[in-house]
Amino acid sequence: MTIFQIECFLAVAEHLNFARAATQLNVSQPAITRQLRTLEEELGTQLFIRSTRMVRLTENGRIFQSDAQLIVNTARRSVQRFAIQDESKIIDFHIGCANPLHMELLSNTLEQMKDIYPMLHPKVLILPETHFPDALKREALDVAIGFHAPDVKDSLHYKELCRPHFACLFRDTLPLNQKHQVTADDLNDYAIILYDPGVISPTIYNGQWEYAKDKKPSQLYYCETTENALLLADAGYGVALLPDIRLPAYQHLTKRTLCNNDIYSFGLYYKSYRNKPYLRDFIRILHGDESTFQT
Repeated sequence: MTIFQIECFLAVAEHLNFARAATQLNVSQPAITRQLRTLEEELGTQLFIRSTRMVRLTENGRIFQSDAQLIVNTARRSVQRFAIQDESKIIDFHIGCANPLHMELLSNTLEQMKDIYPMLHPKVLILPETHFPDALKREALDVAIGFHAPDVKDSLHYKELCRPHFACLFRDTLPLNQKHQVTADDLNDYAIILYDPGVISPTIYNGQWEYAKDKKPSQLYYCETTENALLLADAGYGVALLPDIRLPAYQHLTKRTLCNNDIYSFGLYYKSYRNKPYLRDFIRILHGDESTFQT
């Protein structure tokens, strides 16, 4: 049994799809199949039930999944332990983030990563979401956190973390403060504060634009950051429409749910974690920390 065989098993167990697992590990699909066949022979049990329409874990496969993850984690910790004294083994880990407020979401995960990978040096880079695909393909970033964009090419992987709604934020002196929920019609008399289209996922911008498209130019305020949008809302310029992910509280700002608005996918983009076990662990830990994304 080899670590690579176990990595192949874990990739297929995650995706329940051989093609996606092969893409993730940057190997051919037949190579994945060979590794799993050898692993099943060594273990003396079937790990997956395969058909032309689906792949699923057997009962023994589910049992082995937790053991397999433990084996891989232990092996990685051992490698890192021997690398501690060698500064040439420092691992630069580049994380893309469009919104500085979202960096708070990474705190618990990075704390756990420090214990597993003592030589990991995380670097959070703030840049527009529209720059994520190119930076990931050039490997200037290992991972990026932001909103899902359906037009991103298949060469990148995406792992959903949460599905937020839009929230309305406005000065507490506005009449809207009397409402428990805000409808599109309630916004007719107010200016709209929204993200600049050059910095945010087209999915989010288009969602905002549905509520702003009938406004006069003088009733629209474009912002490059969430902080700027909240500042204008706090100053009474209008209603900010923002995805409800860990939005900070302002003394004079009211937050209300926007009725009948779509749900948007927020998650992680990455190219591949083949030869990057620290990236896979980062994704696994962050994805499993459900409390981080409660609004």
